[in-house]
Amino acid sequence: MTAAAGKTPGPGSGAYEDAKRLARFGSLAERQHLAARADAPPEILFFLAADAAPDVRRQLAANAATPGKADLALCDDADTVVREKLVAKATDRVPGNERPIAGQVEKLTLEILDRLAVDQSVSVRQALSEALHDRRHAPATVMRTLARDAETAVAAPVLTHSPILTDEDLLEIVSAPTSKGALGAIASRGQVSASVADAIAASNDAGAITTLLANDSAQIREETLDRLLDEAPQQEGWHQPLVHRPKLHAGAVRRLAKFVALSLVEVLAEREDIAGADEAADSLRERLLQDDSGPPAEDAAPRAEDERLRARRLARNGGLTEGMLDGAIAEGRRDFVTASIAELARLEEDTVEHILQSQSARAVVALVWKARLSMRVAMKIQLQLARIPPQAVISSGGGAPASYPMAEEEMAWQLRHFGADTTAVPG
Repeated sequence: MTAAAGKTPGPGSGAYEDAKRLARFGSLAERQHLAARADAPPEILFFLAADAAPDVRRQLAANAATPGKADLALCDDADTVVREKLVAKATDRVPGNERPIAGQVEKLTLEILDRLAVDQSVSVRQALSEALHDRRHAPATVMRTLARDAETAVAAPVLTHSPILTDEDLLEIVSAPTSKGALGAIASRGQVSASVADAIAASNDAGAITTLLANDSAQIREETLDRLLDEAPQQEGWHQPLVHRPKLHAGAVRRLAKFVALSLVEVLAEREDIAGADEAADSLRERLLQDDSGPPAEDAAPRAEDERLRARRLARNGGLTEGMLDGAIAEGRRDFVTASIAELARLEEDTVEHILQSQSARAVVALVWKARLSMRVAMKIQLQLARIPPQAVISSGGGAPASYPMAEEEMAWQLRHFGADTTAVPG
């Protein structure tokens, strides 16, 4: 089967006849080997495109020497792996970003890519999308077909990365998305123009808008941002990306400071790159020190994160009073009380929570003592937060309501039992 050096065996030669015989009557291994050969005659390779064995056709699909007409026939192959291998070979013929296209993509290759872009198998279309998603010289018809695919796995790579798609393409898809994740993929592009951002912001896709807000490169007009702020109080997922948006105008900062979590107001107050940070700091102080009288409405229950931040700030400013804790205990604000005791006792919140859940009245009393609170508060915490049965609650006994009936040495021992630091105890 050896041909003259540098020549492909032609009809009539012994090597050609050998190849023809193997293509018709050779074993599976021999036909596979022939289908993979770079020097096999084109007519033989075309003949093998109709081979009954998928393994032969797979070798053929991967062979760069296979003639275009054979590749075109393989586009309709019943074997998905054959078509996937065809994707890899066809996309290798498309120039990447490192060099401009040297001429028109060969007509047959373009036809092959067009057909693979509408292949019945998602895996084939997805492989094509992932191979071409960032190519500057990919065929525009193919990229637009993939971008409008009904499967997010196919459309998303192209929608997110393709430099081929124009704003007109993207606006058309935003107005009539064909895949569930289309808007989110567009919102995450490296560059999102103001017109595309406007269209996403006007959609009802809250998830895509969240992605848009989190994308620092997205050009969001001030008036568009203001419209989103109108809806933002009911869209908690938007709060964090809004707070971190670059170039927030002062009006947006003021509005955000009124409804986002206190921890996010703190972020606004500490930002040095925006106007309105001082106003956010003022808003934070007002919200931390706001009137706590009366229980919060059921749908406005303080978030645990806010309650912990409130306790830390008040403790730092000396505003964490026993009266404030009294009210919080009565309202059942466990997160605030737990965080407050941790601050006052200089213990980890996990340790405080462990003691409160221990069902040990003596340990709870010792905890409140370390926080330098009265025995009267210790009794309330035993009953309402630690859920100690009334008959097991430790009271002040015959002493004053604020006095502790346990010896300080025993209370220190109780704390050490829970791994608490007792080096700094009330004097």
